[in-house]
Amino acid sequence: MRVRLIVSPYDSGQHLQRMGCGPDRLLDRGLVSALEAAGHVLQLYRIELDDGFPSEIAGGFAAMRAVAREVRSAVESGAFPVVLAGNCNTTVGAVAGLGVERTGVLWLDAHGDINTPDSTATGFLDGMGVAILTGHAWTTVARSIPGFAPLREDCMILAGTRDLDAEEEALLARSGVIQVGEAAIRVAGAEAALGTALADLAGRVGTLHLHLDLDVHDPDFAPANHFRPPGGLSTAEVAACIETAVDLLPLGSLAVTAYDPSVDPTGITADAAVTYICRSVEAAARPSATGVHTALSERE
Repeated sequence: MRVRLIVSPYDSGQHLQRMGCGPDRLLDRGLVSALEAAGHVLQLYRIELDDGFPSEIAGGFAAMRAVAREVRSAVESGAFPVVLAGNCNTTVGAVAGLGVERTGVLWLDAHGDINTPDSTATGFLDGMGVAILTGHAWTTVARSIPGFAPLREDCMILAGTRDLDAEEEALLARSGVIQVGEAAIRVAGAEAALGTALADLAGRVGTLHLHLDLDVHDPDFAPANHFRPPGGLSTAEVAACIETAVDLLPLGSLAVTAYDPSVDPTGITADAAVTYICRSVEAAARPSATGVHTALSERE
């Protein structure tokens, strides 16, 4: 299978800083050789923002636009897009490139990422990715992303969350976003906790975008970034979430985000991420999933 690795090495508009170093660390931990050993043909594309004075908002949306264009190009050529990004909000571009009209999203994250400029207490743009994607934040500039349209809330499953502020809880309570918390996955297991929601989602969409913020992990075992809260899923539980998803829905694209190598000196989290990516690509290469990419490439 042809795979396009789309590298966006930015965090808050800053190049190769903090979580912006994560994509290259994943490449350095053997991602390319692992995919090639499995018989996949790789294309590597690096996002390079032309901004001599980077800012978080302008830089963040510039990255989303660049990723949207590259994901669209990948699917039109029949390649499977894998986005390696510093910030979670880059997934907005990935979904826009894949095509919102037929896409569902499984968003694995410790955080809700549904704050808006009016609700946030920190002003951190990367805490607003779900809100942007569902049309509740930055609506004017979001329209500059090629292919962007708000994702239907009932086409989004937010899973593995364990750190929501009061405003996010209120926003989620008013939304149609489907929530499967960390506790449900830990107690019932991924298949029982996620299976019904994913099977229901399969009745509304044709393909899945899988978003993986690596701080969904328990940092005691797989640290991902400085924003990680206590608790979280084990690598086995995250793998089970991915297995459940790709068994129930054809995978159209993948984004792996929010990984800061400085908090993972042994590389255990990076190695887990490489395994997840390889497993996801394997699922996307199935004949049924390949048909999805053919259909995507033939759309207008």
